[in-house]
Amino acid sequence: MLPFEIQLKHGTPVYEQVLYASKKAIVSGQLQPGEAFPSVRAISKELKVNPNTVQKAVTILKQEGFLEVQPGIGTIVAKSARLNPEQRESLLEGELEGLALKAKELSLSLDEVIKALRKHWKEL
Repeated sequence: MLPFEIQLKHGTPVYEQVLYASKKAIVSGQLQPGEAFPSVRAISKELKVNPNTVQKAVTILKQEGFLEVQPGIGTIVAKSARLNPEQRESLLEGELEGLALKAKELSLSLDEVIKALRKHWKEL
């Protein structure tokens, strides 16, 4: 059993979904700095996906500073797992553009989008 939830959805690459769920677990505090991160094998077995797919997500998490490898211990949530301002801006830019586009497609007002965002913000 994984210490965080990943529900695979069709249409989005699996590695991106693992990446998103992992970041969400770290940012929300579900996974704490210094805590062991599940192995590639454990995640791939649980999700029934190719280990190379999971490895791609884990590699990105390491590159972005969310995870680190401790010799003799394994992969853990990095003590400095918080994003620097440049990373935060970069990550949000694409997400916000996509959100704005989707909201316009659905004819939602800015107030409706903010209300929905507040709801999700509180849930984290």
